[in-house]
Amino acid sequence: MPVPSQRDDARPVPNRLLAALSRRLERLDVPKSGLFSATLAVPELDGIPTPPPLPDLWSWLRPGDGLALIASGTALELVCSGPETLDEARRGLDWAHLDLDGSGAEPVAFLGHGFGGPDRSGLPPALLRVPRLLLRCVSGRCDLIFSHAGGASPDQIRLMWLDEAARLLDALDRPVPPSPPVDLVRLDEFPSPHAFRDRVSAATDAIAAGRVEKVVLSRRITVAAPRPFRPERLARELASRHPSCAIFTVGFGGRTLVAASPERLVACNGRRVESYALAGTAPSDPADPFLGGRLLSGAKDRHEHRLVVGWISSALNDLCDDLDVPSEPRRMILGQLEHLWTPISGTLKPGTGLLQAALALHPTPAVAGLPLASARILLDELGESRSGWYTGAFGWIDRAGDGEMAVVLRCALLDGNRAEVAAGAGIVAASDPEAEFTETELKLRTMLDALRSA
Repeated sequence: MPVPSQRDDARPVPNRLLAALSRRLERLDVPKSGLFSATLAVPELDGIPTPPPLPDLWSWLRPGDGLALIASGTALELVCSGPETLDEARRGLDWAHLDLDGSGAEPVAFLGHGFGGPDRSGLPPALLRVPRLLLRCVSGRCDLIFSHAGGASPDQIRLMWLDEAARLLDALDRPVPPSPPVDLVRLDEFPSPHAFRDRVSAATDAIAAGRVEKVVLSRRITVAAPRPFRPERLARELASRHPSCAIFTVGFGGRTLVAASPERLVACNGRRVESYALAGTAPSDPADPFLGGRLLSGAKDRHEHRLVVGWISSALNDLCDDLDVPSEPRRMILGQLEHLWTPISGTLKPGTGLLQAALALHPTPAVAGLPLASARILLDELGESRSGWYTGAFGWIDRAGDGEMAVVLRCALLDGNRAEVAAGAGIVAASDPEAEFTETELKLRTMLDALRSA
């Protein structure tokens, strides 16, 4: 079988690896129909790769956990009407898998969805995608997972796999040099600063009237740079700044969503489940040793946090045989901000999985409000709109049902030299319009600072 050519200046390792993959795939008995995946260990790539320069890049990194998932091409894509149909779509997959080296690396489907309602970004309401080729690295050990969903002869499938492997290996071997920071120009923001403060006041009036306990309001801004943004460079920048976050990229229709989310919606490993309650925010300053103590003891932030902890605990309690809810929150420090954080974990009831838990949890009061139905009505009345999957969820699930989904936060939707960035603030009875506006500015700055180097 011919080996797809690479550029002349490629290092010898990718060329040797591609030739070895060609020999192994030629001996593989590839079924003609059905969703099929084959896993091959690739010690030549061992390490923790960063996202390479690929068009429509899909990737997921947990730098602090030593996990990297980098996709190339598409074997199967299912557009769904909403998050409630994702689990049905996933369960309907007749997915065969061959682990050629016994590495235990399962094939993966990426999934994502928006907050709900119209999305002017062009992203579908919900999406499940199985990549044609996935590089899966865990704690430095790497595997390549080849997938197809039929519709071609075995020889054609092998050639498509090798083309995808050549593309991925070439991209991984291509250096992505750092870029000098540039200035960004704000082109648009919605709502305006004045209108946002008015919305906060209207929200506190609604809380005082007993309509809701909490509601989350957001702002979005559009910025331009003197050069096109590069998703892989932004993802690398975010991974170096925020290694404890989930760093992911979602390329779709020429645009790319890039995020560094601190908020784990749900993660499953076997029957073990974990979700983060993340609410209550303050500036972080290493020079002020008392700042964290003020966040932990502040009545407004503690109240906001308790609402989220109670809601997540109640939602998971219905799905779990046991649940561990710490009595006191911790501080999660992320650059210029710190948050109150309570990790909640438990054991799922038999037959309950990642997507059922995600559906029960999303949207949490950390991104919507409480009570949920009343908060959604109030958000509509106040003119709240969200796009680009902001405050939706994105993640992955493997064939065994393990995986993770994160809330889409600290994100930018890249389109050429333009980027749309969003941030929100939780409004409770004690909220002050100016303080909430300042909080959103600090959250926006987290992404804007990284964008300057992208």
